[in-house]
Amino acid sequence: MARQRRDSKMLNLRLCSSIAIILGFICCISGSVVVSKQLECEHYDLNRCRERGECETTKQTCDEVDADKQSHCYVVWLQGFDNSTGKTVINVQMKGCFTQNAACNQTECIDYSYEPKNNMSFCCCQGDFCNREQKWIPTPTKTSGNEEYPQLQGATDNVYTIVSLVAAFIVLTAMAVAGAYFLRKRTKKAHFNEVPTIEPEVTSSSPCLALRPITLIEMKARGRFGTVWRAQMKPDEVAVKIFPLQDKQSWQTEQEIFKLPRMRHPNILEFIGAEKHIDSSPTSYWLITVYHNRGSLCDYLKAYTVTWPELCKIAESMARGLMHLHEEIPATKGEQLKPAIAHRDFKSKNVLLKQDLTACIADFGLALIFQPGKPCGDTHGQVGTRRYMAPEVLEGAINFTRDAFLRIDVYACGLVLWELVSRCSAHGGPVPEYTLPFESELGPHPNLDEMQDNVVMKKLRPRINNQWRTHPGLSAMCDTMEECWDHDAEARLSSSCVMERVSQHTRYQTTQLLIESNTDPADNV
Repeated sequence: MARQRRDSKMLNLRLCSSIAIILGFICCISGSVVVSKQLECEHYDLNRCRERGECETTKQTCDEVDADKQSHCYVVWLQGFDNSTGKTVINVQMKGCFTQNAACNQTECIDYSYEPKNNMSFCCCQGDFCNREQKWIPTPTKTSGNEEYPQLQGATDNVYTIVSLVAAFIVLTAMAVAGAYFLRKRTKKAHFNEVPTIEPEVTSSSPCLALRPITLIEMKARGRFGTVWRAQMKPDEVAVKIFPLQDKQSWQTEQEIFKLPRMRHPNILEFIGAEKHIDSSPTSYWLITVYHNRGSLCDYLKAYTVTWPELCKIAESMARGLMHLHEEIPATKGEQLKPAIAHRDFKSKNVLLKQDLTACIADFGLALIFQPGKPCGDTHGQVGTRRYMAPEVLEGAINFTRDAFLRIDVYACGLVLWELVSRCSAHGGPVPEYTLPFESELGPHPNLDEMQDNVVMKKLRPRINNQWRTHPGLSAMCDTMEECWDHDAEARLSSSCVMERVSQHTRYQTTQLLIESNTDPADNV
């Protein structure tokens, strides 16, 4: 009897401990709903150290994540044995923030794997700078054994008690998670104008794309910030722009632009989603958009001439897209404010053509957002593609205001209009091979000094062919492009004026001509 009473007391003590643990856990969950502190981790990247010489360990503040995920710190390191010294050598590869659905709640960064693959170890932990040190403690898999426990009187009552506690715990946990979810939704809505740059989950197929895997099919272009692929995201074809690790900022900038209010527009490239890939070596960042099989305006003009109606359709839709980009649309009762945006790398390569030959503007890696009442911030003025740079950009004499940056885009738009007119067959004469602006005068790769000397000092512009002036529509288009690339930035047309001018040009007499292909049809199969 005495032994049974002692055992019953021990069991009751365990029950009390369980209750305390459960209540403590519920308090932690409730507390996390009210107070949310961003995690801080040590950050290091061996690739950046080798490529850029940035070898210092720095502090990284983890981005805010969804309520059903957690931020952790991590370390990836290579562990080997030095025969000459007889000591274990540790080479840290990467440190930083890590987003994971499953819990990684240990306060120390410890890898318990018994045999690390390729001597590569990984650990993650929770707590500020918990990845300052890492450990490898190999732990063999334990075999489960059966243990016998004495049966006590009154055990049935205790089981009912435990079941009741577990049920109460589940209900309270569900309420806490629901509260966290609605609190997060309300917070997101209140701070939407700040344009959060939350990184997608670290997986090969992010949840925002509804778990639809993407298969890369064909590389279509290679540019300054990465490569563009035609890809399959069943059942659709999509375009995937892949940024290398060093161009992560451009990937984030493009997302910021696409996620701004009222950015969905028929003449702006349609955004689908973004992913961060750490399964590839090195880490890469993906931007997924709608795919347009005609490609860029530049590539199209290399292969085809255009008729007058086609020129008008391309020019008007392109100007309409640029006007929407530049326009600041005030907030209404149901819609938030859309700020003005300067593209800063406007060119025919960044204008895509849809199947019906309407244009849409792409590539916002250098774009600049102008929030009302806020300064431009720290930005470098001399960016973009050299041959499309306005005189004030080449000269380094930019007035850092919203209108000044928008006029730089209009200058480049004038050059793109020249490219279109140069490949138009409306005048009835021979159409020369496609050339880039200034290519005839300065060659295919002009340097900065040549551009400054000719565009700034000599005020050189692409040559307007006398034959273009024989067609009233082309002649009017030439007048428009000349007002776009005026040397005096303040004398240039606004993007809205360009759109109005181009839309008026369509009234001129048209000459219906078929598209003339300058390539063998077999090449397009």
